[in-house]
Amino acid sequence: MSVELLDSATVVSFVEDEEAFGAAIRERFRHLDVDGDGALSYTEMLKEFGSDEVCCAYETESNGKVDLEKFMRGMKKMMMAIAEGLGFLPIHMALQKDGLLMKAVQREAAAMVDA
Repeated sequence: MSVELLDSATVVSFVEDEEAFGAAIRERFRHLDVDGDGALSYTEMLKEFGSDEVCCAYETESNGKVDLEKFMRGMKKMMMAIAEGLGFLPIHMALQKDGLLMKAVQREAAAMVDA
């Protein structure tokens, strides 16, 4: 974990960057898809989210699994909800080193260096 400065603009910008966000979601999906069948089961998602409520919020196929497209849509909604909750004032937050919020912060930092 690392403490980073984060605000809603950082998260929104990351989500709206289809290339960066898409790559991060595909990476996370591959990591979660333990059996390699191209879809996430309830059990695979529960390991990531640790919450029945979060897992049940995803639209599942008739077989009870979530494909990449639905996972991406769900993660986008979740990230935008986080952004809305953060507001426009930056806050310090402890972030997982390989989490999506950390990727958003790293993307923003890289853009500042390139500018």
